[in-house]
Amino acid sequence: MIHDALLVLWDCSHGDVSSAEPVLYANEGDAEIYSRICSIAKSHHRIQNFIAATSFHSRKLQTASNIRNFGLYGQALSEGITEVLQSYKKALVKVEKLVIGNKDYTLTFVYSHVEKFQGLFNTINKIISTIKERRLSGCEILSLTHQNILNGNEMVHSAILRMFSCINNVFINQLCAWLLYGELKDPYEEFFIYRNKKDDLSETVLSTPSISNTCDKTLVTTLQQTSLDCGYNINPGMIPYFMPLSLAQEILFIGKTVILFGFDPRKVKRSNITLNSTLMPLHKLDYDSRRFTIWEEKEAEFHNKLQQLKEPEVFEVYNLRCVVREIKECVTKHLWTVAVEEAHLLHELRLMKDFYLLGRGELFLELLRLTAHMLDKPTTRTSTRDMNHAFQLAARAVFLSNSADIEKFSFELPYIKPIADATANSSLDDDSSVDGWSTIILKYDFKWPLHLLFAPEVLARYNDMFRLLLRIKKTQHDLHALWKTYKQTRRFAVCQLHNKLMFLMDNLQHYLQADVLESNFSRLMDAVNKTNDFEKLKAAHATFLADILSQSFLTTTTSERSEGGDSSGDGVETITNPVFVNIMDLLKLCDSFCSMSEFASDREAEDYYIKGYSDRFNKLVKQLTQLLVCLRDRACGAYLARLLMRLDYNRWLSAEAELTRSLTHMLRC
Repeated sequence: MIHDALLVLWDCSHGDVSSAEPVLYANEGDAEIYSRICSIAKSHHRIQNFIAATSFHSRKLQTASNIRNFGLYGQALSEGITEVLQSYKKALVKVEKLVIGNKDYTLTFVYSHVEKFQGLFNTINKIISTIKERRLSGCEILSLTHQNILNGNEMVHSAILRMFSCINNVFINQLCAWLLYGELKDPYEEFFIYRNKKDDLSETVLSTPSISNTCDKTLVTTLQQTSLDCGYNINPGMIPYFMPLSLAQEILFIGKTVILFGFDPRKVKRSNITLNSTLMPLHKLDYDSRRFTIWEEKEAEFHNKLQQLKEPEVFEVYNLRCVVREIKECVTKHLWTVAVEEAHLLHELRLMKDFYLLGRGELFLELLRLTAHMLDKPTTRTSTRDMNHAFQLAARAVFLSNSADIEKFSFELPYIKPIADATANSSLDDDSSVDGWSTIILKYDFKWPLHLLFAPEVLARYNDMFRLLLRIKKTQHDLHALWKTYKQTRRFAVCQLHNKLMFLMDNLQHYLQADVLESNFSRLMDAVNKTNDFEKLKAAHATFLADILSQSFLTTTTSERSEGGDSSGDGVETITNPVFVNIMDLLKLCDSFCSMSEFASDREAEDYYIKGYSDRFNKLVKQLTQLLVCLRDRACGAYLARLLMRLDYNRWLSAEAELTRSLTHMLRC
């Protein structure tokens, strides 16, 4: 009877261990003891089946058959369970020796040696059942095992800790390869970082910038997180439960940066590999062409610190965070050195201000003189070529043609194919979105690795600012050009409207250039000079760009439609900033006034148009003042108030809006 029990415990019985009838052969009470032994044997049998299914040979067979039930983490769990079961096998060997030496031992003696494993087997089977039921894999298995470490049974605690250590070895090896070398060694897609599918990747690492100016309340976060897309992302479901999302994002950032510097164009061996503004697909470059010089002599130090995390007594989230922070600090300092000292980031920021933010006013004034007639019309197939030629002529006129900085900038005017439908054409007759002013794109050929800072989304925002400033500059120039026409006229209504429009455009332009751009750019340069951390520099630049967009009223908000009957779309609509709409209406009014001579054939017609323009101007000014009252308690109200304080000089705007109280008095309320 004892030998039958030992065979069952060794998992040598291929039949049903509960089918035997020990009552016929055993003493009274042995049936219950034998049943308990069979229960332990069945638990051990289920564990052995899991080990067989997740072993190395089984995984190889599944891989050959394109079946991936369990990967490296499942195999590591299997190896950990096998190590834990060694104590069980040693206990059985000990019992066998004792039984052979003394034939008087009973089933109770055997059960007393294996009873202590019942709790361990139940815990392991619980883990196995959870893995099968939830179909867990990879880091999910790591999280599940870590959750079962805390146990009141000392033997169970030690065993689960050993199993976790085996799984953790795989996790740390993958983490080490990603952090130090930018390699994702994850053939079974079990790591919390994954590589996008080929269908989701473009031919280059950088995407084409969009011309949309839609943003929401998280504009600063969006601009700060826009960085190099190396085709890798985070799988939130695979993040271990003990790891915060912020730590996972830092790990992703470090690996992407290592990949970036692995393809540094200055250190690539092959001369035919160039990285100007885009990167080649990673799979097209050989490993031999990459040189990881980012760590220098610290690579061995970081590697040892990561390997120490394999020890269960050392592995803590705090220790992992400390190592990741040290690695990230080294990465950001290296980024700072390359971007600021070698790529001359401060100079590039000043170039962004000079060109995108119209800091070189004389250049763009000359450019407007050459291209205003072109931008007023819909774009053609040759618009881009003509615009760039005019840009070179304007640079030559202001003595900038020999500057190397001019070569970094170029224009693009996307060609919009006319719609053949007559009804569609009639609906687009008055749409200003098809002219050059709303579609012009200023392109910037920056140095490597400044694409981490000037991502496509960031350049799209800069182009939004550029289009607004260029439009205001053009309108202001046209109004000043009319001064010669109306300076000697005796028609008071025309002169008065002309002066009002000039006063409005001059103050609007001064507000944007002085109050918005100069003040925020000074704060940006102060922040850059006070730090040597690239991440802080990137955050300061994102804040700068978000501030100038907000203070220029270019930001839009999104709201959800709550109507229950609305079944179309996703229920989200975009609301354009009303101040921006008002300013664009004023610009259109100014353009119409400047071109009045083209359609006003006689004095009577001119008086008619002047009367209409004056009424329209007074209406728009009144709307502007009402927006101040409505929006002064919001975030953009302070900037709107700053603009209107300039416009309400000597209470002129208050009088035009027919207000009983001045704007200055309302702002003090």
